[in-house]
Amino acid sequence: MNTLLHTNSNHQNSVFGFALADSAVLAEAQLIISQSGDTDGVLLDIDPQRRLKDGRKVSVVAQQLESPIDRQGANIIYGEELAYVQYAIHLKPDSTISIASIEGVEQAIQLGWSAFMEGEYELRISLHMKTPRIAEGTLEPEQLAMVKYAQVITVYISLFPAEASLSSPSQAVWSRNHHVFDSYGRGGFILADLPRLARRVEELVGPGSHNLIEQFAEGELSDTLLEEGLMAIAWGVTPWCYSIYSAPDEQSAQLLGVDKLDDEPERKGIYPIDPAIQQLSIVPANELAHWPACIQQDWPVINVSGKGETLHMDLYVQICESVNGLHENPLPSFVLTRREGKPEAIRPIIDVVIVDEAQDLGLT
Repeated sequence: MNTLLHTNSNHQNSVFGFALADSAVLAEAQLIISQSGDTDGVLLDIDPQRRLKDGRKVSVVAQQLESPIDRQGANIIYGEELAYVQYAIHLKPDSTISIASIEGVEQAIQLGWSAFMEGEYELRISLHMKTPRIAEGTLEPEQLAMVKYAQVITVYISLFPAEASLSSPSQAVWSRNHHVFDSYGRGGFILADLPRLARRVEELVGPGSHNLIEQFAEGELSDTLLEEGLMAIAWGVTPWCYSIYSAPDEQSAQLLGVDKLDDEPERKGIYPIDPAIQQLSIVPANELAHWPACIQQDWPVINVSGKGETLHMDLYVQICESVNGLHENPLPSFVLTRREGKPEAIRPIIDVVIVDEAQDLGLT
């Protein structure tokens, strides 16, 4: 088999990537460091411990950095660290770096990096696995069986000057509240400052129990809450596991590899946000049928630090390509960014379809 992978190797971009439906095909893969006139090159194992043999969906992210990312930050962005290896290498201006020995892929995959400053570098490879937060609670047996299918491994390759590994540059701290990976059902979810939202809902519809799904369907209540910057919505999605990211600052946002293929977002949401709001709870839309009881639950929260009055929510979808007969699968990620000024118009994300619903995860 000679599969052509969707990569961005033709772009001059410091971030490179592709994704596969089965990590096992990468277990024997190697990085090749080649110089002009060098027939063999230096071969470096990507996975010396062969952790990738326990197949999962896998995303490969490769970045050139001025200094290494904090390992705890990588754990937040990509999930729990499974393995780690670091190589000292020497590069010249004509050096090339590629990935070879991928099962089912005959050609080497060029990382697209070029014109290096000659010198000593460190090449760090870490394997991470993210697991949906629903797996942290009590699950039914059939849900447990689906957790492995939902998990995603990231092979994170970073290259940086050797001297940078000796320094400790200040970096914004990534926390658990900057990335939520979880399963959401067909209704989607809302992002809201729940105490503020609860007070305003009571003012608008009165105290007592309400079915906000029905109220929102009528339009007036949801329009008011959106216009006042009290919530953002992804209303109607393919049942699946989604990452929701909000970087601690603009520099940290550059570490996110979700747009590494230079693709535009699948969907773009624009919402006003109250300047005082710094943190949003993520509530599955189906829970809004039981208002206000639903807000007593311990929902995941995501930080949206800053003072901007516009919240952007962009949906990126990377496809895990098949090289061994498995179904292709999407890796969807919502990325939140805050901007100065009020939005000219509200553009909610509605009816997101990322996959044939026959392939739904069944975790929700």
